[in-house]
Amino acid sequence: MKDHERTLHVVIGGSGFIGRHLVNLLLRQGRRVRVFDRIPFNDPRVDYVPGDIRRIEDVQRACTDASVVFQCAAVVDWHPGNERTLYEVNVAGNRNVIEACTAHPGVRLISTSSIDAVFGGLPIRNGDETLPYPRRHLSFYGYTKMLAEQETLAATGRNRLMTCAIRPPGVYGPGDPYRLPTVIAEARRGSLVRLGDGRARFNHTYVENIAYAHLLAADRLTPGSPINGQCYFITDQPPRNFFDFVESFVTAIGLPPAKRTIPYHAAYALATVLEGWARLSRGRFGKPLLTRSVVASTCIDCWVTSAKATRDLSYTPQVSEHDAFRRTVAWLNNLTTTGAS
Repeated sequence: MKDHERTLHVVIGGSGFIGRHLVNLLLRQGRRVRVFDRIPFNDPRVDYVPGDIRRIEDVQRACTDASVVFQCAAVVDWHPGNERTLYEVNVAGNRNVIEACTAHPGVRLISTSSIDAVFGGLPIRNGDETLPYPRRHLSFYGYTKMLAEQETLAATGRNRLMTCAIRPPGVYGPGDPYRLPTVIAEARRGSLVRLGDGRARFNHTYVENIAYAHLLAADRLTPGSPINGQCYFITDQPPRNFFDFVESFVTAIGLPPAKRTIPYHAAYALATVLEGWARLSRGRFGKPLLTRSVVASTCIDCWVTSAKATRDLSYTPQVSEHDAFRRTVAWLNNLTTTGAS
């Protein structure tokens, strides 16, 4: 099949948080979509291909006849003890995606990276894409995201492969499996705690705006395009203190805010001890309540600009901060009512 005849958009990890929103956006625009995931995607408009990113034959089957491949699959875990799975999925699995894409000429590969790829515990203030990769990461997850991003961009040009990496900061919105449901559960138990002195700032970006940036990158990836082999931070509102942001949702659904605060250095020391104990005990007592990565990213400035995406991708948020908040609160209220996860 010739390059111009391929119109299929493959979303690897399409049943996940960002992936599902990206699939819905593609469908709204009338695009041909195939979802590759271990979790079923029940929509008759989608060609669902079950499989495991760790098996090259599965990935090759999913990428057959693809024009665009969105690599959204990853294990997200900042805790110690899950290094093998993190590497197998986030690094080795990503290599399978690159291999499958380069098996056909002229494929466009858009990878979902992360701010964790460049965060090593030092403050980031108004950071841009010139930030160097850190020598050491505070989590193995961050290390795997760095490797995946580096290897994806380095593959640019292999059998005319075109690549771009989207770096989300803290992603939120309906379907969030990581942050807000955990915060709400802690608030419901009365055990919500703030970390730090409240001055550190952090970026949160609404999930649909992240999905939209992926689509912009795909549409602008052409032979010779200046975005080929580039990475982009995506933001949609001014940075705020992490706990001020999440507590706005806590109070919006009628729960009390945190009553206790742990200073940064005490929280970091505690996280170090808890991570060490988790490694020594090989996780027999569950995951540590705190990690150094979480403490540092919420207590130290960690915020970036999406000026490069505005310039190169013509990115502007499609969902306003007000609408994003309203939609997310409605979803959280529904979780509370139905007990769904």
